[in-house]
Parts: sequence; structure tokens; C-alpha cells
Amino acid sequence: MATIRITATPGTPFLELEREFDAPRELVYRAWTDPKLIVRWLGPRRLQMRIDYWELDEHGGAYRYVHSGEDGVEHAFHGSFHRTGADPYTLLQTFEYEGAPGYVSLDELKLVEAGDRTIAKLRSVHQTVEARDAMLAAGASEGMNDGFERLDELLAGELASSS
Repeated sequence: MATIRITATPGTPFLELEREFDAPRELVYRAWTDPKLIVRWLGPRRLQMRIDYWELDEHGGAYRYVHSGEDGVEHAFHGSFHRTGADPYTLLQTFEYEGAPGYVSLDELKLVEAGDRTIAKLRSVHQTVEARDAMLAAGASEGMNDGFERLDELLAGELASSS
């Protein structure tokens, strides 16, 4: 099983993540951008995901989704997509947890080909070191690890057989 590498350099508001997937870049990109697939892997297993809107095209777009648990508590997130133009496998987006309004990160995802595998490189820029650390302390790594394991399962299952 692949592991996520998380780097949070002390004194900086940056968070860098790297995770390898056993699938071609086109499939990983599809799973990362298709809302019908996103709901099947993004976030912790213990939560259900609902997408209120997911608009992504060659010019950018916007999104809002909600995770909810059996206790009925909802956690909503929203932001805007931006296209860099240079590389179709690079996505730039803002990310805001509605439970902490006003704390927005700018996240860049680069999907890098590595033979028949894909390396996802994510970099988040937070407004402050404290905001970055609060996001990590709130369990973001649990959600990322669970989500990426679910993405592995999706990529190895029906997405692999449909390519």
C-alpha cells in the first residue's frame, strides 16, 4: 500500500503532500475531476459525501461539497478552480472549510507520469502557520489517508477495467 508523504516545514504556511497511485495519469485525473467519482473516494470512510455543485471546465469553475456522519453533523467545503493553461494535469483551487470561514488555502495539484503509475504532488499555501497547523490537528491526514486508500480501490477496480 502506498503511503502519503506530508511535509509541513516549521515556520512556513506551506503543506506539501506526495502520493503515488498504481494507475495511468488519465485515470487518476478523471477520478480527481469527475464529481460522480469524487463522491466515492474523497474524505474519510466514516463520512458520506454530497456534492452541491461541481463546475469544472477549461476556464476554471467552482465547487461545494458536504461530508456528513451518522451523527448528522455536516462539514461543508467550497472554493474555486483555476486553470494554469500550461499543463492540463495541473489544477489550482482555493479551499475553505465553512466551519472556519475566512481561512482559505490555495492548493495546487500536479499529476506526474511515472511509467504506468502516477505521482500526485499537492502543495497548499495557508494564510498563516497557525491555520495550517490547525487543519492538520483537525484530522486532515486521516481524511487524506482514508480517501487515497479509497481512490486506490476505485482505480484498481472498475476504472481500471473501463480504460
